[in-house]
Amino acid sequence: MKELKLQNHIALGLYSDPSALAIESVIFETDGLDIKKVWQTMIRPYPHDLREMLLQFATQKKVDTPLFNNLSHDVTQFFIQVAKEIMEDVRSENVVPDCIGLSGHSAIHNPEEKVHLNFGDAATIARALKVPVVHHFVKEDLNAGGVGSPLLTTFWEAICKKLGKPLAVIGLGGVSHIVYIGPMGELVGFDIGQGLSLLDRWVVRHTGQELDFNGILGAKGQTNERVLRALLQTPFLLKKPPKSVQKVDFIEALEQVEGLSPEDGAATLTDFVVHSIIEAQKFLPETPAQWICIGGGTYNPTLMLKLSQNLSNVTTAQGVLPYTDALNAMGFGFIAVRHIVGLPITFPSTTGVTEPLSGGETTYPD
Repeated sequence: MKELKLQNHIALGLYSDPSALAIESVIFETDGLDIKKVWQTMIRPYPHDLREMLLQFATQKKVDTPLFNNLSHDVTQFFIQVAKEIMEDVRSENVVPDCIGLSGHSAIHNPEEKVHLNFGDAATIARALKVPVVHHFVKEDLNAGGVGSPLLTTFWEAICKKLGKPLAVIGLGGVSHIVYIGPMGELVGFDIGQGLSLLDRWVVRHTGQELDFNGILGAKGQTNERVLRALLQTPFLLKKPPKSVQKVDFIEALEQVEGLSPEDGAATLTDFVVHSIIEAQKFLPETPAQWICIGGGTYNPTLMLKLSQNLSNVTTAQGVLPYTDALNAMGFGFIAVRHIVGLPITFPSTTGVTEPLSGGETTYPD
């Protein structure tokens, strides 16, 4: 069979964590099959006030349109600020991206009604940076019959190419998700459930801190087994893939934890993330021989210890992957290039689309 030859692109990936902790950015070269070179990565925390407003918006049952418009403007400007900073860092090397892969920051996601809305305006970003922006990956997937997540399965397949299979990549972010790569290249992916966003909101509500730094709060507490069992009966966790989390799926979760001490609540929600992952194994073709964890949860030693006690061969990206920083941003830059060259990014076994889809939409500077 003739080897597929594709053109290399210099991509700028921009990704906003669902917990609104930070925006990741990366500038790298890829042909949509392999990562060729990485010039620069960068992670910039959200301004405190903007993060607080984004977290507040996520709890609303009804959309406040003026607030949405104001937040979208502010998130857009923050994307532009981060992108300009990383582009300036590589200017001396004459590196100029020819495309941008934009995640946006999820504002509304309802896969059942095929509705998805992001903070972050692609047209404004394209004009400000004078670079085409590939975006609306979720929207295009929903329109094709998918659930809109996970989007980065082809990226994880590429970056894990040299590792033994089967393996699973676990995203420990605001939403927990899993990507399974089988020994014959099989790809399975789905959202596991609400991840660190519940723990973060609990910690903000009861301590005023932004998150459980170093897992200290959760380590001090005792898991309430009754509450944990109730949380694990959340219907979304029992639903077969393909599936994608929306905020109403776990809207009552924090109320079930109320009444516990801050420490016990943090311990219970940490265990909830762990046991959600354990239960998700039943939807995989085989038990993974290796679990690679990425995302903000890898910086929580309490969470990582509990995962290691319950799953075999748990590692983080450090030491096993060729690149370890801003991986989600790299993933969005990667699928932007796949969109440009016409390669699929989602499949029936990942998001549930009826056939492999090269999703996304390109917005040009003019």
